[in-house]
Amino acid sequence: MSEQTPLPEVTDSELLLRAHVFEVVRSSVRFPDGREVERMVVRHPGAVALIAIDGEGRWLLVRQYRHPTGQELLEIPAGTLEPGEEPHATAARELREETGFAAASLERIGGAWTAPGFCDEYMHFYLATSLRPDPLPQDEDEGISAPVAMTFDELQAAIDDGAIEDGKTLAAVTLWRRYTERTARRVGSGTSRT
Repeated sequence: MSEQTPLPEVTDSELLLRAHVFEVVRSSVRFPDGREVERMVVRHPGAVALIAIDGEGRWLLVRQYRHPTGQELLEIPAGTLEPGEEPHATAARELREETGFAAASLERIGGAWTAPGFCDEYMHFYLATSLRPDPLPQDEDEGISAPVAMTFDELQAAIDDGAIEDGKTLAAVTLWRRYTERTARRVGSGTSRT
């Protein structure tokens, strides 16, 4: 096993902005070779994203206006962790707020750093199945449409033609495929899931 390269050291940090959901921090970073650089980081509490699959095997997506893009995006449901809230609880809440459904089965299937070049947001991905109607009011600032149900083939076609360009939705496809492949191997080998 090879030795791990030493990590850079943060020598100074300054809070530049505190906003509703995030902070912007400027840090001085010293690399092991002595070089010092400045880095700006958006500090984020983390988030969840949901692959919600209805009783007919369709993915539930939502249309939401995303101001930085200047347009509505077709995407999987997602949301930010509240202070002290565990990702599983956030996933259950966001599913109800954004789709109007609760899940009898909510399983974490992976995670990803969303924009590690400038942001520390980590997103937990959940598979939500066995859905039943159980809505919660949406957050006032979101303006999310009623869910759009798509088969996986329709979802892939929407990705291919550019109708879906949301990064978390694209990542969810990879995580879901890997999850279904692992599940099929376990079932094929007779190994039960615990």
